[in-house]
Formats: sequence, structure tokens, C-alpha cells
Amino acid sequence: MPNIETFFAPAGRATKDVMHDQSQAIKEADFAAILLDAIPTLAMILNENRQIAAVNNRFLQAFAIVDASLLIGRRPGEALGCIHADQGPDGCGTATNCSVCGAVRAILDSQKSNSQISGECLITLGSQGETSLELEATASPLQVEGRNFTIFALKDISAEKRKQLLERTFFHDVINTAGGIRGLACLLVDEDPSREAEKQYQLLMKTLSGNLIEELRHQRRLIAAEAGEYVPQLEEVDLSQMLQEISDLYTHHERVPGRFVELVPSGTCLVHTDPPVLRRIVGNMVLNAMEAVAKGEKVLISYHRLLETLRIEVSNPGEMPPDVQLKVFKRSFSSKAKVGRGIGTYSMKLFGERSLGGKVGFNCAEGRTTFFIELPRAGEATHPR
Repeated sequence: MPNIETFFAPAGRATKDVMHDQSQAIKEADFAAILLDAIPTLAMILNENRQIAAVNNRFLQAFAIVDASLLIGRRPGEALGCIHADQGPDGCGTATNCSVCGAVRAILDSQKSNSQISGECLITLGSQGETSLELEATASPLQVEGRNFTIFALKDISAEKRKQLLERTFFHDVINTAGGIRGLACLLVDEDPSREAEKQYQLLMKTLSGNLIEELRHQRRLIAAEAGEYVPQLEEVDLSQMLQEISDLYTHHERVPGRFVELVPSGTCLVHTDPPVLRRIVGNMVLNAMEAVAKGEKVLISYHRLLETLRIEVSNPGEMPPDVQLKVFKRSFSSKAKVGRGIGTYSMKLFGERSLGGKVGFNCAEGRTTFFIELPRAGEATHPR
């Protein structure tokens, strides 16, 4: 095969005849077949071109494949149905997104070092990315009749990672809110506040306790949404009012002091949506934007009526690095090395598309990053200001 320039892993594949010979060699080497089926997870044996020469029975059972020969010659992402598998010039491993795939990296590093290498990856399946699998990938060198192969095992850690992430996010946010309530309670007990101050404390206590209840409800919604069981509660909302409330909230947010939010007015707009869900999506966009800018800089919120959709945008100065752009909507990914993070952008996509039937995305251009959600205009009414 002629040299092909790729975005990450090398191109090039063995011919059908070579693949047949390699597959037969593994079948005839009893120890290799026994070893493969002894692995308690999905496993395959790859040649030096990262092509499948054999798979274990667990792989066949998991994907209801009767004839293993159908997989011979494919690469792992192609066999699994990864949405990026056909985006590169030579299939799995050669697309832009493959550069941040822990599975491809583990295979390449194992081949280079001739040692066992493990890594984590998130593979998105389905034509529209309906399913995501978080996997622990382990690549180990293997020799059969003097030929170099790689044993490649995949362990599904989706449930474990989801549980860890939800627990971290839940406790992080709930403890923050509970801490505020406790602080106010201490003020009421330890001080002798004036009647006006006491009234302010009571109002803050009401707000914080309401935030705590909403946080608990959101965690319940998130679990239901991931299981495909969340049913949105639609009602008519004044979008301009909601966005103004979000702007006011985050202008004074303790996590991002010294940053500013500005809502670009665009007239009164009544839409049918799930208010807590949409508020959380836009709030996450605003908070992420504010954490990405320096003190004194401004985040813009705007909304536009398009032909068939309503588009809400949150824009900030600066562009995300290319490697961050590739992973931004993946569960467990965060550009910030802090505990309790990494689910905000993922939940935007999950709720915005699966629950609200919209489209969530971003673009980076001309020195700015803009996140957006487009919602169907069916059932939406607009009124000029």
C-alpha cells in the first residue's frame, strides 16, 4: 500500500491472503487460542498493522457475531463501531480524534516498547453517537511462529467511572451548598444581627436550601437521563428573563470573581422547554466560559431565532486548544485538574440533545470560543419588544 499521510497512527494494511495466513497461524498455535479465551474481557489479537487476526468468544457473544471471519482484517474501532473509525484516510487510528484515544495509544506504545501498556478510552458508538463506552485498554506483545502480534483486551469500566464521577460531582456541589447554609446558621447563632440583617440571612438561607434541593433533583435527573428514562417536563418560559437571571447569578459567582457576564438583548421570547434542564445547560456554558477567561474579561450570552430553531450562544475570549476540542463533550473529561469536575460539558450534550431534542456544539474562531444549543422552534412563540 502506498504511503498515506494520516492524522495519527500509521496507515497500511496486510492483504487478505496475509491476514488469512496470520489467522490460521494463531488457530494452529493452541497456546494462543487458549490464552485468548482465558481473558475474562473482550479480547483480540492484532497484527503489526493493528488489524484483527483473532477474537475471543466473549467478543463474539457481546456483539452477537456468529462468524468470526467477518472481523478478520478490521481494526478494533471498526469492529466495535466507533463513530470516528471511518473519518481517517485509512480507518481506525488515522483520524484526528484518534490522537486522543487511549486504545490506539496503548497499541502503538506496546508495539514500540515491546511491553504491556494500559490506557483508558471513551469510544462513542452509533451513527449519532447514541452510546458511549468507557474502556480500560491493555495491549501486550505476543509472538506466534516468529511473527509479532499484540494481545488487545478491553474491559468495560463505564459503570465504575460513571459512579465515581456522579459521586464526586454530587458531594462536591452538595457540600459547597451545605457549607453556605451552615455558615449562615452560625451567623444567626453567634451574632446578634439587626432585624434587617436577620431578614437578609433568612433570604440567603432560603436561596441556598433551594439550591441544595435543586442539586439533589438534578443528580436524579442525570442518572435517569443516562439510562434513557428521563421525561422532560415542558412548560412555557420567557427565555430573555431566564437568561437574565443566569447572567445576574454568574456575574457574582464566588468561583469566578472579577469576571463579567453580559446578556445581549434580543426581544421577549417564549419557548416550551424543561426550565431546570435548560437553565443548567446554559449555566454550565456560562460557568465554563468564565473559568476560561482572565479577571476583567467578559462573557456574552445571546439568543437568535433561526429558520427552524432557536439558538442560544455563550461566547468568551480565547480559543480552546485542539486536543481539548477533541475531548470536550466526553464523559469524565475536564480541562481543569480538580476533583468533582468533568461532567458539565458531557451533561450539556446529554440533556440538550437526548432530553430536549436540540443540538449542542461549539466553534472556535477569530480568537473566541462559542458554545451553543439549538432548540426546535415547534411550539415556540416570539414577541417583539
